[in-house]
Amino acid sequence: MSANERKIATPPLHWLRAFAVSARYLSFTDAAEELLITQSAVSKQVRLLEQHLNQPLFLRGYRGLRLTDAGRNYLPTVVRAFNALEEGTRSFLGYSSDRNLHIKSNYAFATFWLTPHIHEFMEANPDVEMTISTALWEQDFLESNADIEIQYGKEDRFDGRTHALRAEFLFPVCAPSVADRLRDPQDLAGERILDLTGIGDAWDYWLQQAGLRSISLSNRHYFSTYVLALNLAREGQGVSMSHGTLVDRMIERGELVVPFDIRIPGRDGYFVVQNQVDNPTPNAVRFMDWLLGKSGT
Repeated sequence: MSANERKIATPPLHWLRAFAVSARYLSFTDAAEELLITQSAVSKQVRLLEQHLNQPLFLRGYRGLRLTDAGRNYLPTVVRAFNALEEGTRSFLGYSSDRNLHIKSNYAFATFWLTPHIHEFMEANPDVEMTISTALWEQDFLESNADIEIQYGKEDRFDGRTHALRAEFLFPVCAPSVADRLRDPQDLAGERILDLTGIGDAWDYWLQQAGLRSISLSNRHYFSTYVLALNLAREGQGVSMSHGTLVDRMIERGELVVPFDIRIPGRDGYFVVQNQVDNPTPNAVRFMDWLLGKSGT
């Protein structure tokens, strides 16, 4: 290998870290705050990396950053490298994972499914010390070093480490007091609609697939997570779209009802990802077995 090839293959770690953190936030300013350096220093390090690789990694606009195709393709390699470095350092320093189990979960799944059920795993495995963190968006998982990840999205995003938890069906839900006013789907036009941003399986998709596109939902409000929309629906503040994984328990308790039993197969779903699949910890294996058994997969 020539000296020039070695140079291209091994960019400085601080340039790579600046790129990875900037990609997570899509902001040099936010990356600088995490890295404890100036915004101009982050920008310079990324620019030097781009010159080193001889191609742009970001598109810079007045609304912020966007990854180029090259940046999007390179990012997983950089993230995996930093994760491997962190795991190796922990092992070298004697970090013990005998008891620890780190789970990173989609926020809504953690709130409405994991919280009511996780005590069963804890009681059956009192020797496991759990750390559970949450995420809203796909990019929140980019630098995750969790043993287990529970993500929401389309199946084609994932690889062989992934298991689908269950097939999802979309349907509207609301409090019983609101359902009393809803005799027909056309009545939705007069209700406050609680909608979701950032996902395709929301109200417009349900209306289209149900053959109800003529209904005009004029009083519509948008939320970044099902946690907000479903809690408002439970309080009688509107009608939310949802799926069974999140609301089965609330329906059983009578906190939410399904005003129209029109269920549309969802395009997205919850997937559990086991990191370190070639050498998983015993605790990760136990949790995977429990979760897949509990979800009926």
